[in-house]
Amino acid sequence: MSNHQAPEQMLGYIYQIRYALYLLLQNDDPDAIISIEKFDDIALTTEDDNLNTYIQLKHHTKNHGSLTDSSTDVWRTLNAWINEIKKDISILNNTKFLIITTAKSPVDSACSLLSDDMNSRNTEKAFEKLLYICNNSDNKAHEFFYENFKVQSDTITKKLVENIYIIDNAYNIVESANEIKKRLRYGCKEQHISSVFERLEGWWYNKSIEALNSVDPVFINAKQVTSYIVDLNQQYRDDNLPIDIYEDDLDFENAKFITQMFYEQLKLIGVSSRKLTIALQDYYKAFRQRANWVRNDLLYLNELDSYERRLIDEWEHCFIDMLDNIDMNNISDDIDVKKLGRQLLNQIESKDIRVRERCSEPFIMRGSYHMLADQFKIGWHADFKNRLKYLLKEEDSRDE
Repeated sequence: MSNHQAPEQMLGYIYQIRYALYLLLQNDDPDAIISIEKFDDIALTTEDDNLNTYIQLKHHTKNHGSLTDSSTDVWRTLNAWINEIKKDISILNNTKFLIITTAKSPVDSACSLLSDDMNSRNTEKAFEKLLYICNNSDNKAHEFFYENFKVQSDTITKKLVENIYIIDNAYNIVESANEIKKRLRYGCKEQHISSVFERLEGWWYNKSIEALNSVDPVFINAKQVTSYIVDLNQQYRDDNLPIDIYEDDLDFENAKFITQMFYEQLKLIGVSSRKLTIALQDYYKAFRQRANWVRNDLLYLNELDSYERRLIDEWEHCFIDMLDNIDMNNISDDIDVKKLGRQLLNQIESKDIRVRERCSEPFIMRGSYHMLADQFKIGWHADFKNRLKYLLKEEDSRDE
């Protein structure tokens, strides 16, 4: 494969998936169902009348591509459809066959006569032109396509041609993305459209991969897509923030954190190894999620600073209550002091202090507390400042 063909083919695959999403979003039927690579590039079904639409997508960069009567795109598609119909001829009774292409149909070509514009549509003349190519072309590469078309002309191909619709000059891969974004603008603020689109398309790609890997057909309906978009828009409200860091996304190793202050804070109160692992994961997830919010400019000015002040204020109240149960003039490394530290940690983690009212993921608060512990702004052990001050000196010496 040439250097030009490889990216062209890759763009074709991405285009197929993106355009499938566009088709589902612009369909007026809320019960429309789509599948990818079941019978064709895309199969679209309407539940009410059980009408199927088999869709072949043809993407060409820089407006390349041709829809002449001898076009490879056209004949390869016709051949695939004929072979599919030979398996079940009843498909012809309730199926619309659609070619969507970024190329342009030449005037008076078979493809121009199969336009979805009823004023210029003439299926009988289009069939005659295609049959003429079969009988007169000397294109050896298409010889099998032509023979298959002629052999089935009385039983399949004429009826097939009557059911073919060609949409040329279709949106390309960039334009189709812009059209999807236009449909998102009514549900979210302008500044969030690109973020919502990226998250929607990521979800859609995962659905598509699931479909392509499945032995059985996987169908996605318009209601599922609409519901997901509504959920995304809710995450970008003024009283919420999107969550995009999940357990499966973690490239997590405990060893990364064993030299950090918050790790020593946890060891100082003797937490179990399982509890320690969970705490490290909370720290890592919260750190990454907060970084994403900052990077995507989703936070108000000083919003995280204000949030951390609220966290520290709550910790101070609980920490003072714990100290009331300890004789600070005679504190030792006994079991009770460590136990009280673990109880303080559990008490804090049971709180529900949110950065925004509807942003309810618990790991944000728990991980933020560990980030504060890492900065030595809070601690769990009653005497954490004295016990761990040597670490601060080590950090200072490294910085010098």
